[in-house]
Amino acid sequence: METLNNSGKIVEFTKNVEKWHHKHHVVLYDYGRIALGCFLVFKGISFLFNMTALEQILLDSKLYEMATFLAYTVVIIHIVGGAMITVGWQTRLALLLQFPIVLSALLFFTPKHDFFSLYSPFAVTIYTLLFLVFYLVGGAGYYSFDHSRAYRYRKSSR
Repeated sequence: METLNNSGKIVEFTKNVEKWHHKHHVVLYDYGRIALGCFLVFKGISFLFNMTALEQILLDSKLYEMATFLAYTVVIIHIVGGAMITVGWQTRLALLLQFPIVLSALLFFTPKHDFFSLYSPFAVTIYTLLFLVFYLVGGAGYYSFDHSRAYRYRKSSR
């Protein structure tokens, strides 16, 4: 029973954050979402052009049978999900699809050097995970397809 109350509080909190965003129109928030989406599209394209390296990472993590399938899945989810995040269409769904990939990158990635460097691949993965959580809670923002669709729905239901 307590878990239902906690999940209800989380949903209420995210709705309150979304209302605040729509009221104040924080443009920098939307720029951050767009940058995150473009970064994920860029990573997907770079994985596509370096498919053998991505497959080797998956093979090193003992995923022998599924390495090629997972490599192409990662590429597709990064490119399509990143594009969805960039334009703000089904943003939370696209963010949720990115979570397993970024979390597995944290688990399977073993930093050999520059562990505490600001721009190490490990640090970039942590930043990406933090931004995914940030936008999952905050939603798509004011300048997005999600907001314009919700605005049209509210306007037509009056």
